[in-house]
Amino acid sequence: MDKYIVSIGVDISNNDVNTNSEINKKIENELKKLSYPSVISNITGDDITITSLISEDRIEQHNKKIIEILKKHAESFDDLNGISANEYGASEGISYAISKNCSKYGDALIISFDTYGGEDFVNSAALFVEDIGKKYGYDSNSSVFEGKSKYIPGVGYVGSETDDPVVVISCNGLDEIHKLSCLIFGGLLSFDRVYFVKRGSGIDIVPPGVIYTMSAFLGGNVIDLYNGIKRKYNLL
Repeated sequence: MDKYIVSIGVDISNNDVNTNSEINKKIENELKKLSYPSVISNITGDDITITSLISEDRIEQHNKKIIEILKKHAESFDDLNGISANEYGASEGISYAISKNCSKYGDALIISFDTYGGEDFVNSAALFVEDIGKKYGYDSNSSVFEGKSKYIPGVGYVGSETDDPVVVISCNGLDEIHKLSCLIFGGLLSFDRVYFVKRGSGIDIVPPGVIYTMSAFLGGNVIDLYNGIKRKYNLL
């Protein structure tokens, strides 16, 4: 049966700048109890992104479980309360992206965005990243959507107000992770007020602006790519 890489981005923090490391640890401990690889792949400003490798028949059950875990440990419920059983009641909610696994181990790039006043251009940056993956033939998917609402299997609907997008790009192996990550980093340099930051960074920018993290999800192992790209390009 086909497997998929699913990323769920959410703000459960009690502030707009960063996350609570103790809450993150509690969520990680819950994820370790699942019967499939599931981790916090990205921590970006006040958002966390949970990424999992699961079979197609378990997607709905998985999504429900992740929401249960988030509700158990959330400090703020704005994104979680934005989920609705029908499209008319949906508002700003979780960010959801899914990509069909194409490697032996479940290799993918996960790019997560957070914004402080950059809501009018953050989706353009995410769609740009999604298009890079598609252009080179990868199964690339972002949480950005057109219309008033989006249905998330096993969870419900989220509204068009949903921001802080996530992008998932499945890769065939490590060489492709290297190539794609460099292409994405270089491409996003063309966006004004979009900043590449280390996993776990708060929004330490002059607003308005957008930050993003980029992680390699390798079958449940996670590598934050910030330091590797920084060294490759001799960035201070």
